[in-house]
Amino acid sequence: MTGLKIGALGAALAAGLALSASAQESHNFAVVGTWGGLAPWQDHEGPFWNQTLPQASGGRLTATARPLTELGMDGTTVMRELRSGAFDFAHGVFLYVAADSPVIEGADLVGVTPDLATFHRVMEAYRPVLEGEFQRLFNSHILMLYAWPQTHLICRFPADTPDQVDLSFFEGLKIRSFGASATDFITHSLNAVPVAVAFGEVLPSLERGALDCGATGVLSAYSASWQQGTTTDLQVALGYTASFLAVNNDTWNALTDADRSLIETQVAGLETQMWDATARDDTDGINCLADGPCPRGEPGHLRQMTMSQSGMEQLRASIESGVIGTWAQRCEARSPGCAEAWNATIGPIVGYTATP
Repeated sequence: MTGLKIGALGAALAAGLALSASAQESHNFAVVGTWGGLAPWQDHEGPFWNQTLPQASGGRLTATARPLTELGMDGTTVMRELRSGAFDFAHGVFLYVAADSPVIEGADLVGVTPDLATFHRVMEAYRPVLEGEFQRLFNSHILMLYAWPQTHLICRFPADTPDQVDLSFFEGLKIRSFGASATDFITHSLNAVPVAVAFGEVLPSLERGALDCGATGVLSAYSASWQQGTTTDLQVALGYTASFLAVNNDTWNALTDADRSLIETQVAGLETQMWDATARDDTDGINCLADGPCPRGEPGHLRQMTMSQSGMEQLRASIESGVIGTWAQRCEARSPGCAEAWNATIGPIVGYTATP
């Protein structure tokens, strides 16, 4: 009996040691971030993987984290690469992966959300819908939602351009598009010409006259020096560029409960940090493009154009029929019921109805 007890005790100790070793297993994750030259990667995504998580885990959870620009990627294939297992975690922008699912596109329709607080509510309301699509299409789980600063039209206009305009002013202009929703907005709301141009090519396109305006986040425009080739910043928020952090399900399921909990806690802190930063970056981006103050460098001295009251009324009417209606038609053709899901989540917050 004594021998049996000793044997059983030894087995229990061995099992306990094995469990302890498993719980303390180290991991080096493969992570892709967003654009390396812009604030989300430089200020938040990169430091999280290179400093915050390793420190919080006592050095056990580390990462080989690189922005997509360093990897020669353009953002459209990020989730396909995550699904394949090329990465364990991926930061991305919904508009760049929306080609795989118009349901995902519904998270960030151009012109729908007028302010950051509303956008935050929209993201949380639509999160279960997005999670379902990420699980179905990409074998992945959404860990975090965040936003980039508000999107404006940054334009190159003659010196005698009025300070206040309505929608008719943009008719026929060549405006950079960055996805189906932006194309709908440019076509239906502005009656302008959408031109597909990669982000890195926008500034030279503006400088040589191939574009009249580019649409992007205000701080992204400043960071990419768009002020060098433009004259005017239209003071109308067209959205906030919905973004995410997702993890491959196989990677996630292979972690211990303790490690998953640790990552979730740290990511929750990052999520709060990034929403707070977006509010600050809104102010910095707008001020830096204009006359300052600009804590990030020399002000761009762009003129601030506004939309007239009648122009704003025209804009709102055109968004429901043009942007939302066109998206709903496109979405229902591929994913029946998606307009109903949008109307049950986002619609009541923004006061629009998606009608195919």
